[in-house]
Amino acid sequence: MSLRFRVNLAISLIGLLCIAVMTYVLIDYKRKSIGQEIEAGTRVTIQLLESILLSPVYTAEAPDPLANLTQYLRSVGRVRANEVRLYDRNNTLIYESPPSEYKLGRWAPDWFAALVAPNIAAVRLSLREGSMLITPDSSRSVLDAWDELTRFALFIVVFLLLLNIAVFRVLGRTMQPLKDIVVAMSDMEKGNYRVRLNSYDLPEFNAIGHTFNSMATSLERALTTERELEQNRQLTQLIHEKLEEERKSIARELHDELGQCVTAIKTIGTAIANRVEDKQDETRQNAETIVDVASHIYDVVHSMIRQLRPSALDNLGLSDAITELVSQYRRQHPLLTVELLMGDGLDQFDEKLNITVYRVVQECLTNVVKHAAASRVTVALSLTQSTPVCLEMRVSDDGKGLGSEYSEGQRFGMLGIKERVHAFGGDVRIESRPDSGTLIVATLPVMVEQP
Repeated sequence: MSLRFRVNLAISLIGLLCIAVMTYVLIDYKRKSIGQEIEAGTRVTIQLLESILLSPVYTAEAPDPLANLTQYLRSVGRVRANEVRLYDRNNTLIYESPPSEYKLGRWAPDWFAALVAPNIAAVRLSLREGSMLITPDSSRSVLDAWDELTRFALFIVVFLLLLNIAVFRVLGRTMQPLKDIVVAMSDMEKGNYRVRLNSYDLPEFNAIGHTFNSMATSLERALTTERELEQNRQLTQLIHEKLEEERKSIARELHDELGQCVTAIKTIGTAIANRVEDKQDETRQNAETIVDVASHIYDVVHSMIRQLRPSALDNLGLSDAITELVSQYRRQHPLLTVELLMGDGLDQFDEKLNITVYRVVQECLTNVVKHAAASRVTVALSLTQSTPVCLEMRVSDDGKGLGSEYSEGQRFGMLGIKERVHAFGGDVRIESRPDSGTLIVATLPVMVEQP
């Protein structure tokens, strides 16, 4: 049901209610006024007839009093709204008032007459030679009331009809902007955020249009920004993938080429040292120096390979790779206590997610070592029970926190963490207070295979 129809229906119902109340008031008023009018007319008629009976027209000396009275009544005619009937001693009708010529032949409906006609009893005057019956007749007054109410009802019906037509048209013109608003909202629902509304004459609709346009502009900007962010996420993810591929390639080259060359140099130096019998010989000492330098280079190369591409990720899985990473930091920093807590089900993800988790944990540990001045750090990895399932990484330390001395290196490190996590649609939360340590929580949505 449209708003226009509802408004017109409400106006019609209110109009009908007003008509009903006014009709009741008018009928009650007419009933009282007709009653008073007929009652007053009856009293006047009785007084008139009683005065006639006392006049010479009707006296004992008159030879035929009833004849004289009848002649007089005929000359008077109908007395107001009363019917006068004259009877002799045998109750024979001698005279009856003529019918009223006012609106002759027309009568009000019986149901209406029953509502407004007064209930006034007839009055009989006794005479020596007979009797006179005076009967009140309110039919003409009732007919007048019926005609008045009929004209009033016709006027009200025409008025309500014209009012509804006027209101319907005015509402149609006034509410025309609603159609534009509905169409615009439908277009926006379909993804057309460029739709705009025009200005309107009514201040209310103009305010709605202004608000709608502002909202559409904001949504369009937000959508554009979201698309740009999504493109940046895809670009960032692509950059990280290419970077990891290059790291993997460089690590393979270092292992296959440089590693083999260093191993060959070490083997040759060992062979030379073993051929020289005199341990004090300069050649033997130089050969042993070559072996030591080659061993150092070999260790450095393998350390670079682990930094570039952790072999445990390719051979063992995420849990073992994180365990090896934590063990490496424990060996390199014996004064730092590194605690590792890992849940179940962490070895079922693809290579992209594994390397992201590994790099985030690695960057967090690097920041702790370089900037936090902490004595203890805790690394916790687990799967959440929420929907969707997320991999949660929590790295907390008891260092000095992120105070005013928050360095550019830390900012770039945190930026790298956020870029990696956001590229997978995840979220990063950092909690820190000066001298109270730092907590970094990174969550990544993951697809978990159902058992």
